[in-house]
Amino acid sequence: MSEPEKTQFNPRDRQVLYDFWNKLPPIKLVKDAEKIYYAHTVRILILKSLGEGLSEASERPDSQKIIRRALSAQEIYQRVQHYKEVKRQIDGVDWKDFEVSLNNLYFHIQKMEEANLIQTIAILREGRHNVSYYGRTAQVLVFRIDYEEYEKVKNAFSAMVEITPHMDSDLDPQKIQEFYQRYISIGQNYTKKLFENLTHYEEALKITAVDPGDILNFLELLHTVSPEYIELLKEMTDYLDLQL
Repeated sequence: MSEPEKTQFNPRDRQVLYDFWNKLPPIKLVKDAEKIYYAHTVRILILKSLGEGLSEASERPDSQKIIRRALSAQEIYQRVQHYKEVKRQIDGVDWKDFEVSLNNLYFHIQKMEEANLIQTIAILREGRHNVSYYGRTAQVLVFRIDYEEYEKVKNAFSAMVEITPHMDSDLDPQKIQEFYQRYISIGQNYTKKLFENLTHYEEALKITAVDPGDILNFLELLHTVSPEYIELLKEMTDYLDLQL
């Protein structure tokens, strides 16, 4: 199957399919719908297709391309089939034995709507039919569960607080606790900066079929070499006299 054909239409009739995107919150942290989202691979693909959207010709004098991120079920289905054909590398997707029908796609769209992951943007009259168009409920839906990750970190630090007095009498459990508080503070500050940095890409995202979530992942990757984190981890390594 080749790249799905780009849809052409008069934007004056369907302007809502474009305008809704700029009115969405830039980021929404998902805390209650992870199980629904990850219950089936196609739901990951639905969200991906709505993030990348479809490139269309603009009526503007410069003929600049614009991206429509409100898609019909048929358009979503075409995108999913294209991803499958080219074996698109998407986190959480294994193409082996992957199959989905258009009817099944409607079922998954309904479940995602119920979970407030996507929404009906408009129902437009097309010929003799009413066609529903769907979009995300935020430009980026973050499924990384920060509070659970911090819980793991908290448990790890708590274990070190308990064990250090039995390893070396010179080690202060309170010092380990201070390291933990710094770790959390750095993470919270970084998350705020991460969201702010994403806004720098808003204009470019309007004309490129790029999922904003992928840009967020790139920015997050840079965080792995955050000077603040590196300094903190070095201090901890030195304090505990660890040979790493």
